[in-house]
Amino acid sequence: MCRVLSIVLAGGAGKRLQPLTLKQAKPALPFVRRRRIIDFVLSNLYHSGFNQLLVLTQYQPASLHRHLQQYWQPLFASSGALQLCRAPADADQGTAGAVAHQLSVIRDYRPDVIAILSADHVYKMDYRQMLAFHLNQQAAVTVSAVAVPLSLARQFGIFSTDAKHHIVKFCEKPQADIPTIPERPGYALASMGNYLFDASYLCQQLEQLDLSCHHDFGHHLLPQICGQQLACVYDFSTNQLPGEQSLPHYWRDVGTLSAYFHSKLDMMQHPDWLDGPKQHWPILAANKQPLRYRIASAAFRRLPLQAHQPLYS
Repeated sequence: MCRVLSIVLAGGAGKRLQPLTLKQAKPALPFVRRRRIIDFVLSNLYHSGFNQLLVLTQYQPASLHRHLQQYWQPLFASSGALQLCRAPADADQGTAGAVAHQLSVIRDYRPDVIAILSADHVYKMDYRQMLAFHLNQQAAVTVSAVAVPLSLARQFGIFSTDAKHHIVKFCEKPQADIPTIPERPGYALASMGNYLFDASYLCQQLEQLDLSCHHDFGHHLLPQICGQQLACVYDFSTNQLPGEQSLPHYWRDVGTLSAYFHSKLDMMQHPDWLDGPKQHWPILAANKQPLRYRIASAAFRRLPLQAHQPLYS
């Protein structure tokens, strides 16, 4: 069985969300109906059965740690473990640097695959389907991607791919010459900030980093890996969830005040997408987790992957 260690990046200061983030980290911000932003990625991990995880924190972590310790650590303890790793408040590590500082902890888990996930996006995803794709491709890294309008493409890392889903070009927040999706004019393929790495490959890359410098996955590691033709893209639109989903393949980066409030409105207009009697992939809320969700989620995680895995060509 493939051993997966999930690393959730939850240390960002969220400067574009000020004044909301003056006293707490962006992932800890209250979102809607007793949920915080980080509850989306953690719900996805829980339902996917990815139950060994590290949460990396740094900026104003008090309320985030309290939320994780009171609610999420007991939930994951039944089948795995959630470990908190806090970086010094004044450290300028970058996303890759933050992971590199935890190499000794990572090696203790002896993973085959390492999932690197952002804690500040609103979406639902069965990570097992991305894992099946990643293993089939035999890639050093697989990045999940979503189609975005060209008018928004400058805010994201943008890919060009070949017919076999290999990344042939990657540019972080391009300002000109944005490559479009051939079959979808007016759209570009944007990184969702989720990565699946072959564990030995990632550890080798992180070992080589100068930890006194700032290193990001998007700005530094990913362009280098793409240049070696070892990276693939997983198309988020192929990810299938059980039950009724009123917002199919919804994904939002809520890093600005406008995006944060517009996404909150989306959730308020589609409460059944969060939870409800027909929702088999609920976004779990602190102190509000009905028994039927725990039972349904546990039963769904026991299903064989091929029962809900999309077919890849």
